[in-house]
Amino acid sequence: MIFFSNSQNTTINNGNFTDVSIGVINNNVSLGNKQEGIDTLLQLASNADAAYDSSVRHPPPSCFPGTRVQYIEDITDWAIPTIDTDAPLPLYWMKGPAGVGKSAVAQTCVEKLKELGKLGAAFFFAVNGRDKAAQFFPSIIYQLSTEFPDYRDLVDQRTLRDRTVLSKTMMTQLRELVIEPLQVLEKNGRGIGTRVPIFIDGPDQCEDADAQCEIIRVIASAARNGSLPFCWAFFSRPEPHIEATFAITDIAQITSKTLLPISSDADEEIELYLRAGFENILRRPTALRVVTHSSSLPEQSLRIILDNISSHGRNSTVDGVTISPFPELDAFYGMIMQRCPAEALPKLLLSLVVMTNLGIGVLLEGNILALSELESKAVFSTLSAVLYFRDQPEPLTYGTADTGRSFQHADPQVIREFGLRVQARVGGSLHFYHKLFLEFLHDPTRSGRFCLSSPATLNAVFKHCIEHQLKCQRAYCFQGSDSAPAPDSPDSASSLSYPYTNELVNSIVKGKVLEKLDEMCLDSVAFLKPDTQLLQQFQYIGFRKGLQVGISLYVGFTLTSLVPYWVSGLYGHARFFRGGIRLFRLLPGRFSKFNLTKFKTMIEQMQQAGIIRPYHHNLTSRLRSFIPRKPEDRSISGLYQMGHGPKSIFWY
Repeated sequence: MIFFSNSQNTTINNGNFTDVSIGVINNNVSLGNKQEGIDTLLQLASNADAAYDSSVRHPPPSCFPGTRVQYIEDITDWAIPTIDTDAPLPLYWMKGPAGVGKSAVAQTCVEKLKELGKLGAAFFFAVNGRDKAAQFFPSIIYQLSTEFPDYRDLVDQRTLRDRTVLSKTMMTQLRELVIEPLQVLEKNGRGIGTRVPIFIDGPDQCEDADAQCEIIRVIASAARNGSLPFCWAFFSRPEPHIEATFAITDIAQITSKTLLPISSDADEEIELYLRAGFENILRRPTALRVVTHSSSLPEQSLRIILDNISSHGRNSTVDGVTISPFPELDAFYGMIMQRCPAEALPKLLLSLVVMTNLGIGVLLEGNILALSELESKAVFSTLSAVLYFRDQPEPLTYGTADTGRSFQHADPQVIREFGLRVQARVGGSLHFYHKLFLEFLHDPTRSGRFCLSSPATLNAVFKHCIEHQLKCQRAYCFQGSDSAPAPDSPDSASSLSYPYTNELVNSIVKGKVLEKLDEMCLDSVAFLKPDTQLLQQFQYIGFRKGLQVGISLYVGFTLTSLVPYWVSGLYGHARFFRGGIRLFRLLPGRFSKFNLTKFKTMIEQMQQAGIIRPYHHNLTSRLRSFIPRKPEDRSISGLYQMGHGPKSIFWY
């Protein structure tokens, strides 16, 4: 231990000495009075786990050899263009839905550039532990300091001189710890070169949407004025706020954009991956390796494997603890749901229930939810990571129908076919990228408070349907045995939250909304135990208007016609009679999916709640001709009355 190196003629009396030289305690550097600014940067501000070769990310996602070849070549050529190539734009953005492989492409490109000695830095955001915006620039700066020693010295000095720089804004950090030091090096003839690639994966997983946009804006600002010798590659989901940021004129002009889609064009690559994977399985006993090398007891690991095989990927239970087969995916889906604005979450959950149960177009769905066009787009934009919009496939053709009048005045045969297109297509449609997201939403052990099948969510759906149904019914009145628009309803658009451009379509949508709300109310009562107040309110709702309006949409059918029809999630055929009678028959091939026990429970629940009452009428003989039944089935069939007085209907 040398205390006074190179000192001469030094005398110390009664001195006490303490060794403050650098040591290592628990893998953290103990710096004493020899602390360097660069070490402060590493310890206090950056995140080493976000590096491309971090042990925390091992094994990282990467492209299987022979897949995504063109994308990798394009990005590499953008990062290190040849001499005879025009200088590419300084920013690159690969966007694509969740799970399509953006991180794998980013990792593969980073590894390739590192092998070529061309990589500057890389930061891989993630939900668990790598989502802090404050750690982004310090991490990039530290990685650059390990690549360029002269730059490291300047960063070290500046960080020592002003330790508060690490708590300043992103723009200040970039200016004081990147731009200015590099300008000094360039002035002294020691620049780090030109077009040094920096990769940023998953900025959409950063903790705050505003911070995500700020990162892009700060980098774009520096890139636009040419103050940095870097090119920046972003890989993210096309979240609305990120789309909007890259669409800013000044940023769009300096950004190359590429979409990494879900496409059947990748089928050959998937086949290549699967074939190689299966060959690998044949070469080694995978399950045995999992059991042998697992951190848990071998018996537990084996049980998890066997449970997942038998349950086709559903949750397993070990010692009373539920274990999801997709914990990382669940964390990702949970993050997406948690970032939905609190005020929009109830409508979003309601929207997802409607979307997953009805399979209808955006226009009809928006009106069922009582949302305007703008509100509908705002609600669903929060889930752009897992939802995508498919535009209306083709313009509507009206034939001889008068678009200025309601469908009751049009040819029944025209409306029969036209109405189905309106229901499914108008306004476009929404679709899920991943089936697993639906499974997540319906499994309470995985989605928790976001579960679509939880009593809280289903009661909220029931409450909305009752309230909105009452409002929609007021737009109709009875004319004899038929229903007609109420006198105080000037046109159908006045009854819709999300109207179309003409009366013909609006009148169909208006009728479909009432019909669908009726279905959802019945489903809620049949398969849920709603709270007492909702049941009391439900008992006095009239379904007759909804039934008659729905039937009027099918008036082009004869008494012997059977119409493809959905009832309570079951697909079958329906027959319609003038005067408000609709009969539904389940298709023989679908009967195996019919849960008779659940159906009987539903009947009992509805009787106990006072919603339906047994009814006896000679109409039963006509029902028998439509629905053949054996004598022994008499106990599970019958005719019921629902509602009261003029609001009542008969329900079989």
